[in-house]
Amino acid sequence: MTKLTVVVDNSVAHATPLLGEHGLSLWLEHQGVNLLYDTGQGRALLPNLKALGLDPEALDAVVLSHGHHDHSGGLEALLAARTRPTPVWCHPAAFAPHLKQEPPRPRDIGPPLSQAGYEELGAVFHWVRGNAQPWPGLTLLAPIPRRTAFEGPAPGLLTRRGGALVPDPLEDDLALLVMGGQGPAVLTGCAHAGALNVLAAAASAAGRPPVLLAGGTHLGPAPAAQQEASLKALAEAPGLRVAAGHCTGLALAGRLQGVLGPRFSHLEAGRVLEL
Repeated sequence: MTKLTVVVDNSVAHATPLLGEHGLSLWLEHQGVNLLYDTGQGRALLPNLKALGLDPEALDAVVLSHGHHDHSGGLEALLAARTRPTPVWCHPAAFAPHLKQEPPRPRDIGPPLSQAGYEELGAVFHWVRGNAQPWPGLTLLAPIPRRTAFEGPAPGLLTRRGGALVPDPLEDDLALLVMGGQGPAVLTGCAHAGALNVLAAAASAAGRPPVLLAGGTHLGPAPAAQQEASLKALAEAPGLRVAAGHCTGLALAGRLQGVLGPRFSHLEAGRVLEL
């Protein structure tokens, strides 16, 4: 059985002793391999792992979907809680400058520590510069080709190029394809490459369309045109189920539920999905 446990999300399952925060962390159990996909901001990760009965020492690796602090912020605490080196898989651009436009000046939203800082705590980085399959039935998808006309760089997210601030292409966006018992499932941190581009990359790698998209979609802060086109395309994807949380936002999640009906479910800390 392949099982996905939501460790960190913006919202929390009813009647659980878990902490919520603006972030995402998913614990995946697949064919004897335990992976943590993202680590949240850091405050909720270790308390929630303990409450859920999940032992950090049992992890085989960490996968980072991208370098934003609400996905990488808990890595420091996780590394400190372990007694052995921790493989960390991500695209090298996770450590590129990541900023958010805010007055009076852009704010750094990248990883709290440098690569060297994490390595001092026991991280062993593995760079994903193309699709990789480090474990049976699991494929890391990065970089994700941008093919749709309506999914572009998120407004207000910046990087530095040649001393200038420019829109951040988030080349580090990395999705995780899981060949579960119910068919291909794809996990996203924020789907900064676009949810439909992620689905296309997963379908290409799996040889057939995914049956599940789970994670953040970043449709909440997306431009209205992207929202409308994405909702239409997701609704028309035959058999696709969507379990969305984090940066999807409650309003957009409600709209997804409206167009997908029973094919939609909310992600929340404490939720467990069988894939």
